[in-house]
Amino acid sequence: MASFTQYKTKDGSKFWRCQYTIATDPLTGKRTKRQKRGFKTRKECEIYVAHQLADLDNHGFKEDTNATYKDVYDSFIESYRKTVKESTLNHVLGMFRIHILPAFGKYKIKKITVTTCQKIVNGWYDDFSDYKKIKNYANLVFKEARRLSIIYENPMDLVIMPKKKAKIQSDDDNKFWDKNELQAFINQTNKYYGGRNEKAVALFRLLAFTGARKAEILALQVADFDYKDKTLLINKTVTRDIDNHQTIGTPKTINGYRTLHLDQNTADILNHWISTMHKEMFMLGYNTGSRNQWIFPNTHNQLLSMMKPNKWMDAVIDSYNNDNKKRLKRITPHGLRHTWITLAIESNQLTIKQIQKQAGDSDVSVILSTYAHVTKQATEETIDKFTSYVGF
Repeated sequence: MASFTQYKTKDGSKFWRCQYTIATDPLTGKRTKRQKRGFKTRKECEIYVAHQLADLDNHGFKEDTNATYKDVYDSFIESYRKTVKESTLNHVLGMFRIHILPAFGKYKIKKITVTTCQKIVNGWYDDFSDYKKIKNYANLVFKEARRLSIIYENPMDLVIMPKKKAKIQSDDDNKFWDKNELQAFINQTNKYYGGRNEKAVALFRLLAFTGARKAEILALQVADFDYKDKTLLINKTVTRDIDNHQTIGTPKTINGYRTLHLDQNTADILNHWISTMHKEMFMLGYNTGSRNQWIFPNTHNQLLSMMKPNKWMDAVIDSYNNDNKKRLKRITPHGLRHTWITLAIESNQLTIKQIQKQAGDSDVSVILSTYAHVTKQATEETIDKFTSYVGF
């Protein structure tokens, strides 16, 4: 829709002006009108409008919108939050709040250039190991602006991604224990917590002898444990909601749903702890007769804090290092998962497929590329085995 009118200037000259509707602003939903004056003839005015509307048909919304990156982000996140789990959304919101919006948020998105994007990405490369992930999330907003035809080209698509140089791995980079270190930790746990914190004893035993994730163990309920068959059902995990509160969610992938088989000693330790847990919680005034009872509750019979096992583990390591000349290197509860998978591979008793199923990873390549560390002892044995084989 367009209108053409003739007007006079103060000196009596006659010119033509046009007014036309270009589109609906994708951010505000309002119809946007444009006008231009100064044409000598109506024909010139009509040709100009025809060009503008043709360009609109080819490229979409052409208003010089004042929308900032933050404006488009607000529009994008409303749709994005309906496509992911709360835990993922919580992580993404944090990444935008901490890294991305401070860098891009105030800029008008149509004015952001490739040079600006390159400079920001280079800064992320210098400061953060997960700079690629930050860049990919930042790019989602540019893609949204392109989808809405607020911009014609995505400047982030032309960024040259920096590459981290591969570094030689040192022993300190291996956040897992060998067999002797694991045995020392389990023995020290029994010594340090035995009789006064059986919850920690059972928890670390499960982490060390199943390869399960900490969040999976903390989500266990009494119904998930079958002492007779010595099995443990993994079908949920502790995660965080949009308000950063702990809650129960589903495993990351379909492979996360699995049944773990326990050795007799581990099954006995867990069964003993469950009996102790019922008594302790009864003393605190809680009825734990339900099959939905948490196996590792806090003192309020709610989910145990995700950071509590880390504090318990640090205390055991500190205790060991104070009692012994030889120090036990510091790893996290997740390092016990690395330890289990590493020792399982080193033992040559399980196939990679069996290890993958027990660990709940979605791809065999994840096991091989991420967890297939080799301990010092195994490295030395490899050389001896090769020399023995070739015979000279």
